[in-house]
Amino acid sequence: MSAAELKDLFDRIQSWPKSAQDELLSLANAIEDGLLAHRHVASEEELQITEAAIASIEVAPDAGSGADEDDILENMKRLVAEKPTSSKESESNA
Repeated sequence: MSAAELKDLFDRIQSWPKSAQDELLSLANAIEDGLLAHRHVASEEELQITEAAIASIEVAPDAGSGADEDDILENMKRLVAEKPTSSKESESNA
């Protein structure tokens, strides 16, 4: 769905009765909850275990790749640090 289609839909929704708007909001929230329910968010314990596992890995760089062990480890640490947080997790931490 394009931004123009969404804008057109929202413009039409404003003319709907409040009960229909509330029903649409309820359906949209239910859809979003269903989508989020299938997304795994690592716990703090899982992240610590993962970080320990990464730290314990002895990486031998491929001689032809140009990457060295420090580059690989830094990239692994960066990927772990960039773990996205869900909006629900952020709200519970507030």
